[in-house]
This record gives sequence, structure tokens and C-alpha cells, in this order.
Amino acid sequence: MFTMDWLSGQIAFIYAFNKIQPAVIVDKIIEAAVDILVPGRGAGESNWFWRNVRSIERDSDRISKELDIRGELRNWDREFPYFHHELIVRYFAGFVASAVAVAAIGHLRSLFSTSKRR
Repeated sequence: MFTMDWLSGQIAFIYAFNKIQPAVIVDKIIEAAVDILVPGRGAGESNWFWRNVRSIERDSDRISKELDIRGELRNWDREFPYFHHELIVRYFAGFVASAVAVAAIGHLRSLFSTSKRR
């Protein structure tokens, strides 16, 4: 009735969906996006004063970009309440866990079935 592949995929999906902490993952994604979008150190930092001024500018740019991203996420959640961004992270983690579980079961099954034929 139910195959082992299907059952292991379902169990992995349910486990990952319930155990994942989407806030931590969303924070890491936002941090990576801000690192990519906000430029790092540049020219004009020849003495301590300008280095500190540039550091303050860079930190304020990072904070404003992070607030913009989080504001867009809040707008998304208001516009699509049935498809919350944290729910997207949970579904994605569940799909990945399910695919890995099915692939692992398939690989183990192929290892044992080929060893019997030899």
C-alpha cells in the first residue's frame, strides 16, 4: 500500500516542517543579502578619522538596508497572509528533507540489491 520511499519522505517532511526555526534562517538570509547589497570598505580611509566616519556610514547603510528588507517582508505578510514568509521557509525545509530521505532510502536500497546479485 505505502512504499518505504513515500513513508520516509513524509516522515522527513513532517519532522523538518515542525523542527525548523524559520526566524533564524530568515535572519541569516537577510544578513547574507545585506552583506551582498552594502559595499564594504572603500578608498579614502587613510587616517583614523576617515576610517571611523566610513565605518559609521557603512553601519548606517547596513541598518537601513536591513530595515528595508524586513519592511518588505512585513508587506508581503500583510498582502499574502496565507503564504507567510516563515511558512515558505518551513515548506522549503520540508521538501529538502523529504528529497534527501527519499534519495538516501533509494541509494541504500540500490546498495543492498546489487550486493545480493553478486
